Amino acid sequence: MRIGFIDSGVGGLSILSAVRACIAADYIYVMDNRYLPYGEKSEAFIQSRLTQLSSMLINHQVDLIVIACNTATTQAVASLRQQFSIPFVGTVPAIKPAAALSPEGFAVLATPATCKSAYLEGLIEQFAPGIPVQKVGSSELVLLAEQKVWYGNNVHDAVEQVIRLSSLVDTSPLYIVLGCTHFPFLAAEIKSCLPDAVLLDTADAIARRVTQVVVTIDNPAKANGQQLFISTLELNEQQKGKLAELGFDQYECWSKPAEDYSSLSSPS
Repeated sequence: MRIGFIDSGVGGLSILSAVRACIAADYIYVMDNRYLPYGEKSEAFIQSRLTQLSSMLINHQVDLIVIACNTATTQAVASLRQQFSIPFVGTVPAIKPAAALSPEGFAVLATPATCKSAYLEGLIEQFAPGIPVQKVGSSELVLLAEQKVWYGNNVHDAVEQVIRLSSLVDTSPLYIVLGCTHFPFLAAEIKSCLPDAVLLDTADAIARRVTQVVVTIDNPAKANGQQLFISTLELNEQQKGKLAELGFDQYECWSKPAEDYSSLSSPS
């Protein structure tokens, strides 16, 4: 079994960790750091770029692709399922459990693109009709999570500033859906600003879904212990040194740029 993951940065590692704990497989993690963060890109760009990256992973003979990014899932997973025959597992904000836990209302902390997406609005209409949902978008938190994971930076004060400048401090929601896979890496910092809040993410739910899909795959690729990390911009030496700690023993740089990027890069 060979499973591919796609995210613009390290956020998807929060999903990968949960899946690895459940399934023995080869893993190929694609970090599209050339275009980090996805939350500031247009839907057209994300769909085009995810098509490229999925094709590359299929050339690596993966059996399944996990879109380990809420923004990419909400913008592109439907398109990918139409184009390719292999299964895709997406990552969507935990709207359904939040609505069950807090019918009086909750917040979603995500990227600007996810907050604006029709996909998120559809989830809210389906699972939280009539429930007040506060949507808070931040790209700054994505970049702060990158700094923390790669370099061990103390980002507490910077995260606190982002949270305090948002509407979350004024409303003090009891339940906050972490609608970006980067944000679980900042859970401690977010909780220090909002100590009474319960943070909800989807890593365990995605791991359960991947486990369900894996058993339906016929003739999976033979696992050989591969743990490959692919970036789209060359990692620096400190980042390369971090890869073993993150569970990878192989590294490649796949530097092909996005197609027609100049015409697709502006936010929608």
